[in-house]
Amino acid sequence: MLGTIETILRLWTAAARRSSWLILALFAAATIAGGYYAARTLSVNTDTSAMLDPELAFQKRAAALKEAFPQLKTDIIVVVRAPTLDEADTFAAALTSRLQNQTETVSAVFSPAADPFFRENGLLYLTEGELEARLAQMTKAAGLIETLVSSPKIDTFFKTLAENDELAERSELGQETLSDIYAELGVVVEAALAGERRPFAWMGALDTTSKDAAAHTRLVYATPVLDFTRLQPAKTAIEALRDEIDLLSADYAGRVDAYITGDPALRAEELESVTQGIGLSFLLSFVLVTTLLLFAFRSLFMAALTMITLIITLVLTSAFAAFAVGELNLVSVAFTVLLVGLGLDFAIHLLLHVQERKIAGQTTAAALNGAVHEVGPAMAIAAPTTALAFLSFVPTQFNGIAQLGVIAGAGVIIAFLVSITFLPACLSAFPRPAARASGGLIRKGFRALERISIPVTIVTVLTGLAALLIIPDAKFDADPMALRNPDSPSVYGFNLLFEDESTVPYRLTRLVDSEADAMETSRAAKALDVVRSARSLPDFVPEDQDAKLELIDIAASTLVFALDQDGQASEENEAGASGKNDDGVTILRDRLTTAYEDGSAKRLADLLTAVNESSDPAVRTRLQENIFAFWPALIERLRAQFNADYVELETLPASLADRYKSAGGLWRVDILPSEDVRDEDKLEDFVDRVSALFPDIGGGAVQSLRAGEVISNAMLQATLIALAVISLFLMLLVRRVSLVFLILAPLALAAILTTAAGVLVDIPFNYANVIVLPLLIGIGVDSGIHLVMRQQLADADDGVFGTSTPRAVLFSALTTVASFGSLMLSPHRGTASMGELLSIAIAFTLICTLIVLPAAFKIAERPGNTKA
Repeated sequence: MLGTIETILRLWTAAARRSSWLILALFAAATIAGGYYAARTLSVNTDTSAMLDPELAFQKRAAALKEAFPQLKTDIIVVVRAPTLDEADTFAAALTSRLQNQTETVSAVFSPAADPFFRENGLLYLTEGELEARLAQMTKAAGLIETLVSSPKIDTFFKTLAENDELAERSELGQETLSDIYAELGVVVEAALAGERRPFAWMGALDTTSKDAAAHTRLVYATPVLDFTRLQPAKTAIEALRDEIDLLSADYAGRVDAYITGDPALRAEELESVTQGIGLSFLLSFVLVTTLLLFAFRSLFMAALTMITLIITLVLTSAFAAFAVGELNLVSVAFTVLLVGLGLDFAIHLLLHVQERKIAGQTTAAALNGAVHEVGPAMAIAAPTTALAFLSFVPTQFNGIAQLGVIAGAGVIIAFLVSITFLPACLSAFPRPAARASGGLIRKGFRALERISIPVTIVTVLTGLAALLIIPDAKFDADPMALRNPDSPSVYGFNLLFEDESTVPYRLTRLVDSEADAMETSRAAKALDVVRSARSLPDFVPEDQDAKLELIDIAASTLVFALDQDGQASEENEAGASGKNDDGVTILRDRLTTAYEDGSAKRLADLLTAVNESSDPAVRTRLQENIFAFWPALIERLRAQFNADYVELETLPASLADRYKSAGGLWRVDILPSEDVRDEDKLEDFVDRVSALFPDIGGGAVQSLRAGEVISNAMLQATLIALAVISLFLMLLVRRVSLVFLILAPLALAAILTTAAGVLVDIPFNYANVIVLPLLIGIGVDSGIHLVMRQQLADADDGVFGTSTPRAVLFSALTTVASFGSLMLSPHRGTASMGELLSIAIAFTLICTLIVLPAAFKIAERPGNTKA
């Protein structure tokens, strides 16, 4: 068999030499045409769920959920974060209003906090106890509200506070409420003295349950108008959103943060990080590989020839990818960088052996003919074995890696064909004198390794045995967010959603056919201790409405009168606003100084003294602006709240109903976890417990968990397939069990060491790097094939280390490490982890083939020199 392969390769390369210029012209035309076709056709799909078999049960449920409620995937989410509730509310409302005018880029906007329905009926969603506390606080402030509605001026405000403080023991305002106001005012006055914007938190004074929160969050959902002529269909909408946020943020002095997240934003930023990372890695790997080739060949011509071969391979493989798949995923997009390492191997082995013979004085034709004899069969075997390693993922349910396997597998075959066709044509068309012989330093190094190979092998094998104890700790991280750059705004905003129990994105979702089923699902789910809450459309009908509406009506009798003042300021108040009358500031300061010796009141008194003593007239202006910045919004909100009316399922707004009941009549029930399910154990417990109750459950939590199971199984399955198929392939070709064992044993050791190293340096397997072990077998087997088969032909005295094969193996591995290692610089964590683990794998493969394998040659019975 090997003899037949050698004969075919001799005839093939000879034909390429004879038709050199025609071959070169054909390659030039194919490269130009292939590059144009790939550039026009290839695109990238950043949806990680699309990388799994759509026939999987959880994938079908995900598809059904997406079809029923497409906004779950298409909506852009703006996470608004502010230090005060007033700022968060007004920013969200203003952004919503602006986006409603962006009809060319945004088709719908929904912000619960700004929605008229929730602004009017929001009090009904409080518990009865919470509502009583809120209304009591508002009632206590009725006098202050009435006064300020008529005259929203700092002078009026301070004088009213002074009067209420004097009557604190029998005032409608409680001492505790006043203390909270003094503390808030102290911060506001201090900011005004420092020339800073710090609005008074009116809602914090009325809503005691939220006043101590470090930050307040509001969400705005925007449905983008998708432009499918662009690689990122939602990009126009995202850019318009950013522009609106930037314009609004200027009015809030940097106090409000708004993060754009949601599936479109996450995918857009992920695509950007992947493409930028791949571009940087590709450029860096090109530079590193070129440098290594100059060291390997000591010839600019040979190095340039190898790089041209690589470029042709990359372009033709890209054309194949465009034809075969059309749309790359976040894993297969890395095929270009992988082929920078893999596409060079055949050229390096062939040209180093040609160079070795030319240095010995042979002609180009004789040198090429001899090189084909020495390494041709090994190259012919190595190409399909590497391709088989890539293709081992095809039978699995992980379509994302299967796609990479098909592309890279084809790329390896293309690289082999280009090497045995293009290189002979170039060597014939552009004859060059032989390069000067190397100084022998590398060969001496190999000799030294050979002498210590047995003790090093013993240490390596013992290390491998110890690594077996670590392997059970290897983990698979199925969280797609683990692949993304944690510093990107969309990922940061996504992680903020976990801080609010009502917005946790990793939830479970069930689709049911009726309102009754939705209510029963919600009721049953809430009974589980792993469930914090469940939410369906009927859950938005408040409980105990009669009692709550009665409480609101009672409070309204006092507050509605206060809110309905005509807002006409008196002449005295107008004077106070202009700075001509400072009685209010002085009166409050004097009262607080007399009544308090410490605490927030004493601090406020000192700050008011500083206001009176300040020579800067802008201080009072800033103080007026800071205190009453959100006063109009508060009054508008309070007026709306007292319009609350009985809520029924039919009266819920369409913007909400459409999110929980599909056009096809399906009802959506969201089940939220009671614990942080970013912890894998808690995620598994949450999904398993709810799935036991509802086997048809779907949603992000089950998607993440089941995807991890599928992909980790796919990795094991692909590794076993690669090992079995390559072993069988080698047996059919070389027909010697001992040779197959010599080739594969170092790879098994390298795989064990790689897995253990991943555990020790905390690089879990994920969507991107699961290809490492099958690829390790495919790449590592090449080196073993070259060394073992060259050993059969080597001189008995010099052995394989007296030839150029170890040098070719070394530089092939180094170029591969340089290529894969450059992926570590990617801002995309999935791509970076692929580079890290692949570099570790190739390093262990190199150790095992260049040290462990020579020891095996010594220990085992030396094979004869009979040619296959």
